[in-house]
Amino acid sequence: MTSDIAPLTPPDADLQDFPFMPLHVARLRDSDLAAEGHPEGCWYAVLLWAASWHQEPAGSLPDNEAVLARLCGLGRDLRTFRKRRADALRGFVRCTDGRLYHPVVAEAVMSAWRGKVEQRHRAECARIKKANQRNSTDLPSPSFDQFLSDNFPASVPYLSPGTAPNVPRDEGSKRKGEGEGERKGDSSSDADASGGGGAAPAADPVKVMFDSGIKLLGEAGVAEGSARTMLGRWKSTYGPEAVIVALGKAQREGAMDPKAYIEGCLRNGQRNRPFRTEGYRDPLLARQLGGGDPGMG
Repeated sequence: MTSDIAPLTPPDADLQDFPFMPLHVARLRDSDLAAEGHPEGCWYAVLLWAASWHQEPAGSLPDNEAVLARLCGLGRDLRTFRKRRADALRGFVRCTDGRLYHPVVAEAVMSAWRGKVEQRHRAECARIKKANQRNSTDLPSPSFDQFLSDNFPASVPYLSPGTAPNVPRDEGSKRKGEGEGERKGDSSSDADASGGGGAAPAADPVKVMFDSGIKLLGEAGVAEGSARTMLGRWKSTYGPEAVIVALGKAQREGAMDPKAYIEGCLRNGQRNRPFRTEGYRDPLLARQLGGGDPGMG
């Protein structure tokens, strides 16, 4: 089933070094899931929220029953998973990248991801300041926008100042919420869930890919026409989100030959990429399921 909802977290959001996921106790306690769901299904829902925290992108899940059953602790017991699927996946929405996102989990992810990126920006500014003091230089520190663009291009439309968070409301927000529940006193209408209410539209990942890719490759001496050809070929083979992540890695690592570096990242890390289960790679499951769907990474 095709979805027109953009991913709720950026492709480069990675919280695998964050062992703790915030849990809004009142929102969960007062949610429709807690009130109406079967206890077994509620437990699976919590496990899936926790699993999504350490997936890539953070806050997402693969849309595959075999993987989801394993993340619930059911192993190969698809029969039980299907029996409780409605409760386990309550509140999750399928987005244009083919993965499942929960708006409440995505909200927590974006808060944590912003904090992580801001901390790295502060560390970079402090490093430049110390280098200036040590070497009697006056190198400028990057603004947050510049640091974000240079190091996390896929997060630009999500974290730039003045950009509305790309986290829609759960359907039926007039009630006490789906999944972990909604904040009490929130007067958001159902129109907000369908993209209304003045939320800024999500940036086109293809445009982000070409803009950042042409800039990075151009700095390495690649002509714009050649860069566009390469980017177009990578996009067709791996998808724009995977290319954006590889571009960001090449930028952060200061790759001397970004073309070769990016091709290596895409070839070794994206195509036939092993599935993740609770933050760990599972090559056995990848072989069993074919491992060829880039949306399952």
